[in-house]
Amino acid sequence: MDPRPGSRPITRNPEPWKRLWLEAKERSPVNWRERCGKQTEIEKWNLRASSYAEHSESEESRARRDQIMTWLENEGALQSDFRVLDIGAGPGNFAVPLSREVAEVVALEPAEEMVSILERRIGDGGSENLRVIRKTWEEVDLIAEGWQGAFDLVFASMSPGVSDPHMLEKMIAASQDFCYLSGWSGGKWGKWGRAQSELWPEIFQEELGDYPSDILYPFGMLYALGYRPQLRFFQPRVHLEMSEEEAINGLADHFNRYVEIGPAIRKTITAYVQRNSRVGSFNQESTPCHGFMLWRVTTY
Repeated sequence: MDPRPGSRPITRNPEPWKRLWLEAKERSPVNWRERCGKQTEIEKWNLRASSYAEHSESEESRARRDQIMTWLENEGALQSDFRVLDIGAGPGNFAVPLSREVAEVVALEPAEEMVSILERRIGDGGSENLRVIRKTWEEVDLIAEGWQGAFDLVFASMSPGVSDPHMLEKMIAASQDFCYLSGWSGGKWGKWGRAQSELWPEIFQEELGDYPSDILYPFGMLYALGYRPQLRFFQPRVHLEMSEEEAINGLADHFNRYVEIGPAIRKTITAYVQRNSRVGSFNQESTPCHGFMLWRVTTY
């Protein structure tokens, strides 16, 4: 940041926030240790599609979804004549319920298995106003698609598609009224959040750090651009309970994204699981933090 008198303060200059965001991604070991490319990442979501869809039907997931839908409705972001873009729609956890409230939903999802579940849900629910496009957000050309300012609400729930400043600006450009973005916050995220943060230093002899696209960065960037996003946090208590073997295999599969799982690393994972087990059952509680933002694309 330029410390000279007269330089733009961080509250009105998005460039430092963009730089901080990109630096956080570049610095994060989960990014530079990532072994798989983009196609492999999509294949990972294909493998997770069934379990992800099943989890979305849990009581906790339905309750959180209902809270978010109520929030959107109360803020005027769901109206019967609205056109909505859902970036990274997955199996339709939000796309399907959104389609019941608005005129049209365009669901963007690159993973084939996610799309298969979504299309089945569309058929079961009779959502004739829901259209699926199998692309990543990065691949979309707003001008070619006719999507520049074409949507009343652009929606991205925990989507890897909006994970850098350019993709956030693109999201804003597609909206003529509202945007919604949610993401992780802090150093523990996902199903294995606590285990990952505790095992990472043992495996790599380095700290894991915070989530590389922490909700703080898009919030700061949006604020500096002149938007005033509403920001809420949700910290559910997540309880994992499974056999030691399931936990060892699950963590080995998780860390395989970053390192080849040889005998030494499997031994480290096994020891960790055993320390957190009782009578052969792995038990662990954590409180991952989700951040939720809603804003209008008019500036102040």
